[in-house]
Amino acid sequence: MAELCSVRVEWDRQAPACPLPPTFHRIRVLPEPGWPLGRKGLALAGAWQQMAGPNTDGMLILDGDVAIDPLDLAAMRAAIHDEPRSVLTAPARLWPASTNLPDWSWAHWGVPGRSQVLDAGPVTRFSFCFTWLPRRLIRACDAAGLENWTFPRVDQCVSEEAVRQRIPVRLVAGCWPKHLHY
Repeated sequence: MAELCSVRVEWDRQAPACPLPPTFHRIRVLPEPGWPLGRKGLALAGAWQQMAGPNTDGMLILDGDVAIDPLDLAAMRAAIHDEPRSVLTAPARLWPASTNLPDWSWAHWGVPGRSQVLDAGPVTRFSFCFTWLPRRLIRACDAAGLENWTFPRVDQCVSEEAVRQRIPVRLVAGCWPKHLHY
C-alpha cells in the first residue's frame, strides 16, 4: 500500500463539523493582509514539507467543504494502491455558489470545458474536492512555485503542471464525495 500524507484543507475555520478519518491532518488556510482568502499554495507546500517522509508516495487532499463516507475513502485508497503515480480525483458536483456558473458542473473536466457529462473525455483539469496528488507532481509544483500560488488558481496551476509533466488524471470509480458549498 502507498504511504499517504492525508490532509483536509479548511478555509477560515468555516469547514462544517463532521467526522474526519483519523489519518487526516487539518490544514487551516486563514485570511492575511494582502491575501484575504489565504495562501492555499503555501499551506499545501508547508504540509508536504512537514509531513512527507522519504517514502511518502503523495498527498490525499479533502477540501473542507466536501464530505466523504467510509466507502468513498475505501474506493480512493484502492485506486491509489492500483495507480499511485496518477492523479486520482473523485467525481464531485460543484455548485454555483463556488463557480459562479448558472448551474452545477463536475469538479473535473477536459476539452471543451466544464460540463454536466461525467465521461467527457480525457481529464485535464480538476478541483481538489477529494484528490490524490502523486509525489512527482507535488515536487514539480514545488519547483514551479507552489508556495506562491493563491486561491483560486492553486487547483488550476496544479492541473496545468500535471499536463506539463504528462501525469495521467483518472476518475475514481465508486467514490462520490459531496460538495457542500451551494
